[in-house]
Amino acid sequence: MGCDKSLMPIDGVPQILRVAAALGDVFSDVFVVANDTAPFDALGLRVVPDILPGNDSLGGLHAAVATVVTEVVAPLGAPSGAGHVFVTGCDMPFLQAPLLRGLASLAEGWDVVVPVVGEFSEPLCAVYGAACEVPIRARIENNELKMIGFHADVRVMRVEEASWREWDPEGLSFSNLNTPDDFERALSGR
Repeated sequence: MGCDKSLMPIDGVPQILRVAAALGDVFSDVFVVANDTAPFDALGLRVVPDILPGNDSLGGLHAAVATVVTEVVAPLGAPSGAGHVFVTGCDMPFLQAPLLRGLASLAEGWDVVVPVVGEFSEPLCAVYGAACEVPIRARIENNELKMIGFHADVRVMRVEEASWREWDPEGLSFSNLNTPDDFERALSGR
């Protein structure tokens, strides 16, 4: 994109604020994972830096999950395992609240709740539990940065289209803006 796409505005609102607002309508705590905190601090967003920087999206996922581990702690200091976090990309400005609620409602008993679009998992529009932290860290330490590479090590619920389309019939939540053409289509409503 040639710039920080999270700050590119749609209808005058930076994408990251659209994403944060959608998440804030459903979840009690919203934060951005970023190493350059200044732009997000200026927007009033809570920022969590990467713990293991330089590891692409998997490093950001690790930081989000590790935040759940450190903030959800049992009285004796052991992780409670009850914490989950919804993780999405900064370039997904059309998240639908019913989809977020629906995926989150399935989290109990699972480490990952991930929607499937076509034949592919959408790991940047999914729920992750605290139990994912160790397997993700292990993959990063082995330089295995595939977003779903650790799924073999945790309990994963794949939510097929027939199920998630009840919450987001048009699949708007999965519209991400990776290219200037994607962005132009979003601006023109196509």
